[in-house]
Formats: sequence, C-alpha cells, structure tokens
Amino acid sequence: MREIKVALVGCGFVANDHLRAWKKVREARVVAVSDLNENAVTKTAELWKIPHYYKSFSELIEQNEIDLVDICTPPQTHASLAVQAMKAGFHILLEKPMALDLKDAKKIAQCQKATGQKGGVIHNWLFEPTVLNATSLIEKGRLGEVISLEVEVLHTKYDHMVANEHHWCHGSQGGRFSEMLAHPIYLTRHFLGEVKIGDVRVSKIGGYAWMKSDELCATFKSGEKLGRIYISFNAPRDEIFIGLHGREAILQLNMINATTSLLPKREVSRFSIKSIRMVASGAMTLSTEEWLISRSCQRGMFSSAARL
Repeated sequence: MREIKVALVGCGFVANDHLRAWKKVREARVVAVSDLNENAVTKTAELWKIPHYYKSFSELIEQNEIDLVDICTPPQTHASLAVQAMKAGFHILLEKPMALDLKDAKKIAQCQKATGQKGGVIHNWLFEPTVLNATSLIEKGRLGEVISLEVEVLHTKYDHMVANEHHWCHGSQGGRFSEMLAHPIYLTRHFLGEVKIGDVRVSKIGGYAWMKSDELCATFKSGEKLGRIYISFNAPRDEIFIGLHGREAILQLNMINATTSLLPKREVSRFSIKSIRMVASGAMTLSTEEWLISRSCQRGMFSSAARL
C-alpha cells in the first residue's frame, strides 16, 4: 500500500491527539500543517517534526502533494475548509461536530457527493474498548433486544474548555454542549438506531459567568425504545457511564475505567428474595400456599446463582 500524505489544519488542543494517532498509522505521514496563529503552527511543526507549515490553508493545499486533509479547526469553519479541500481533489477527515447547523452539514455532504472524495467525522467513542466489547456482546445476542440506553457524561468544573472563558465554544448557541454533545448522540444512534428528540432540559449550577448552562438532560425515542443523556460540568470527578438494557441482560459500561459489567436475567424478583429472607428470620409468616410458592422461587434463585 502506498503512503498516505496528510495535511492537518488547526493546531489547537485536539491537534496533538490527531498527530499522536497519525504516528501509529504506518501507511500515513503528516507532511504539512496550517494555522492562522503563526506561533501555534510553528511550535506544532517543530514538536512533531513536520516539514512544511503555513498560515494560509490555500497556500498549503496549493504547494503540497497530499491525499487527505485532517480538519481540526472550530466547527463553524468546517464547511468552508472541507469544501475547499474536496474541490481541490483531497479526501477529508473532520473533527466532531461536523457542523453547528444543518445548512453547513448539507454543504459538506453535497460537495462530497459531487466530487466523489471520501469524507469522515471523528466519532472516536465508537472505537473505545468498552463500546467495542458492548457491540460484540449485542451482536452475539447476550443482551437480547436492546430496549433502552442511558449515557451519563460527568466533567468537573476544571474541564479545559469550560474553565477557559475565551474558548470558541462559549460563543456558540449551545456553549460547551455544542462541542461535546455529538459523542452521546452518535452512541445513542449506534445502539438504538435513528432517534427522535423527546425533551431537553438545561440548568446552571456552577459559578462561571460565561457559561449559560452547565447541566443538561435529554430524552430520545427510537420507535418504542427510550434513551436518556445526562451531562454535567459540576461533577467531583470525570466519569462516563453507559447503561444498555436488553430483554435478556443489562450491560453497564465505565469508559473512564474501561470496565464492562454484564448483569444476566434473574429468575426471581428482588421482592421474592426479600420475602424469603424475612421468613427465614422469623419476621414474617406464610400460608401453606405462599410457602410452596416461596420454596419454588428459592429453588429458582439458587439455580440462577449457580449459573452465575
């Protein structure tokens, strides 16, 4: 396979994650970077030993033989840069979110269709080990039909975008949520399919004056299946929890600790278990009929425990 020559535009915080990832792709090499901030682009080129760097994106694509443009700029610039790159004959890779409105998203999609260039958006949570494991378990039928999903994304007030009042996200309509809400949304679509928005509520608990809201709770519906997303920037620690509820089992994911817990179906309800314990302790008496039912439940409980 021939070498893929990559140009990266936008030398901010996330660019380092992209450059680190490109280093692991043996078939690819980043040959040029671009940023309007001369200090940022110079430092990035020096740090990552990239031979060419430019303040002008137009100059970059005119003077280099490249195959793909990796766009790491704020999303309000994605449409213009992506269209320019594809019309010049280059494939594109976009940081999420793809765009901040439907109009810009359509521009990108229409240009991709017209030019035939390949385009992709960074939906990296789909490739986290826990999510890959969950997908595999679902495909194997371990959960049965997935009927609901809950995603909880917890950040502290020290989040590097939240704490920086000059970050571009605070100038967008959705604030910090505009930058990161794509993650739980594409996870919801991955596990439930196409979804419709039910209800979205936001509130403000923290003290940053530049944050209009720092708590969000949204509900979704996919047919009769339900989904919920909760995001907080007031948590005591960073955590990402995903709960998948199937007809045969429950799956609990912790993406920060990279753990997966599969909770199989129980043959007996927790109320039956509680009754059995109360009878055993003498705190409750049962009729003959109730006692027979209790014994039947108890045998089922022990049988389930043995299988676990």
